[in-house]
Amino acid sequence: MLVLAEAEKGALWYFKQMDAAGMAVAVVLLICSFIGWGAMIQKWSDVHELRRRNHAFERRLRDEPAVVALNFPRGSNLGPYEFLVAEAVSAVQRHKGRLVRPADVTLCMGHVENAVQRGVARTMVKYEDKMVLLSSLVSGGPFLGLLGTVWGVMVTFGALTEKASIAQLAPGVSGALVTTTLGLLVAIPATFGYNYLLTQVKIMTTELENFASSLADRVELELEGEARRNYEAAQERERLQRAAQAAQPAPAAAVTPPAEAPPASLPGWEDAQ
Repeated sequence: MLVLAEAEKGALWYFKQMDAAGMAVAVVLLICSFIGWGAMIQKWSDVHELRRRNHAFERRLRDEPAVVALNFPRGSNLGPYEFLVAEAVSAVQRHKGRLVRPADVTLCMGHVENAVQRGVARTMVKYEDKMVLLSSLVSGGPFLGLLGTVWGVMVTFGALTEKASIAQLAPGVSGALVTTTLGLLVAIPATFGYNYLLTQVKIMTTELENFASSLADRVELELEGEARRNYEAAQERERLQRAAQAAQPAPAAAVTPPAEAPPASLPGWEDAQ
């Protein structure tokens, strides 16, 4: 733009050569350029903020003695890693106090893994936010600029007479080419931004899947330990109950007094015998 401004005919002159359709396309491309830059800056900020929160929570999680004992208040703004742990803890709470046998741990882990996978899918949707918009600008910007150029050239050639010269043709063609320039100015920054952000999203997706796998392993180990403790506690209760029953004295047998013999002095006793 600076080069054009320093030339004999500045940038404003080229815009004045455009017709109404070309102006409309140029305005749309300018709006797309502002939208693209805003989306790239916002997405870059979101990516760095999410990675910072993920790494901070991962460091804090290493110092926690038990993952399943964590509590996440509802409605709080959770990061991706925090959301996965909250989903896993919620699945574990449904089986709280019922883990005794290995089959109970296997059943609970099935629910935990399903909950973690759902959390990964929802988080990946958040990761890919605004990427579709940038992809559309990358692919649609040049075509929209080409549309304005083709339309401008078509109108320019349609208005020519039989004795037209290059001097009459040049202004209309130069004005039509402005839309192609604007389309490239939209697509080129969006291409570099999209490729950079797409690489960052792929890295974060890989980190998220690795965290989900390590989270499932840690939860399974904690559930096995809890099931072992519950089993030992149940065995101890049964042993104490048997010991208490064995320590109780046996109930004394009821002694029935012997029947008293009738006195020998009763009248008629000898006859009755």
